[in-house]
Amino acid sequence: LDVKDVVETGEEGEEELYSQRSKLYRFRDGEWKERGLGEAKLLKHKETGKVRFMLRQEKTMKIQANHYVVAVPPYCDLQPNAGSEKCWVWLAQDCAEELASHERLALKFGTTELAQKFREAFDNAKELNMKVPEFASLAASAGG
Repeated sequence: LDVKDVVETGEEGEEELYSQRSKLYRFRDGEWKERGLGEAKLLKHKETGKVRFMLRQEKTMKIQANHYVVAVPPYCDLQPNAGSEKCWVWLAQDCAEELASHERLALKFGTTELAQKFREAFDNAKELNMKVPEFASLAASAGG
């Protein structure tokens, strides 16, 4: 067994724009199911400029959500969950598992203020991604 001094996470080439402990849910089989508790992060790639949302389960470090934050309807349009000001719901092409899948995600925060800060950071990430030609052309073709 080799013991490594440094464990690579895949985040080394990225700048952390936002990080906040929160609880992630996924809508499956007609109900919300908890995916994990951990740091919800917005990470900007230092070379491509692409910003992604990622959350790792804090106990296992397993990735529970991983997708680009795009301004392409119907994706990444934050909506309050059942009127709660502490929880946001959105659709994403998520890549946390082997294949990309169309997921409805929800992120719950401890306070309304934390939820609002996430919305501001998430919306800012969408604006940053609009400067990436690949995402700008996707948004244009989707009418966004």
